[in-house]
Amino acid sequence: MISEPELVGEDEPFGGAEIPGPRAELNAEPETVGTDDVSRVRRRPLKSWLWALGGAVAASAVWAGGLYAYERPDPDVGAYRTSRNLCVETELKALSTALGKTETPTPTGREHEGMDVAFCWITLRDSTQKQQSYESMPTSAFLTYTLHKKTDPGPEFEASVVSPTTALFGGENQVKLERVQELGERAFFAQAEGDDSPVLHVLDGQAVLTLGVLAGSTPGSDGQEAPTDLSGIKPFMIEDMRTLMAKLQS
Repeated sequence: MISEPELVGEDEPFGGAEIPGPRAELNAEPETVGTDDVSRVRRRPLKSWLWALGGAVAASAVWAGGLYAYERPDPDVGAYRTSRNLCVETELKALSTALGKTETPTPTGREHEGMDVAFCWITLRDSTQKQQSYESMPTSAFLTYTLHKKTDPGPEFEASVVSPTTALFGGENQVKLERVQELGERAFFAQAEGDDSPVLHVLDGQAVLTLGVLAGSTPGSDGQEAPTDLSGIKPFMIEDMRTLMAKLQS
């Protein structure tokens, strides 16, 4: 990896090259040290007489390396575009069929030179839930869309796959991952043991998307409220995710 050049001085963009002298040091071949996650480069000073021979060449190399680092092209985001309102992009026709009509969409997001992030929260309520008290918890769906414009999200994708309950409330239940074929570059259906909140995670090039469902409560046959049954919900989530991905590339 090429690091950014050190900025020296205030009047010139990269600072002037140092004049070789007896006390100056030239950085030689790097020695890489560090942990598995972070590597640092340690450089050994050469004898001062090498500065006299190679100072000008070294200064030119640093300058050229700085230009390369600043002119390095950004990753290709492909056909994906920024979403300024993810709720407008989201239809959830399949989930609506299974769980009820969508209500109260709540979008948010931000744009940054490094990545654009969009979020949408939607309530799903069927006809029976409309008879419930205000204390009842409706079933909800949430979607996130992150478009990485500077770095590759691929290496960290699988590590980020968790259920919403485990992520939000610090649960220690083991997350069960199921690979979803033919959806983006990589996709996982995740659900923690004893958790009624499945999440579909998708990596597609520079885009990372999630669709999760948080179980609400519905009246049981005995009149008591019971958690919404989300068994068999996976194909509905996959269908709605495909639709959203196509929309974000149009």
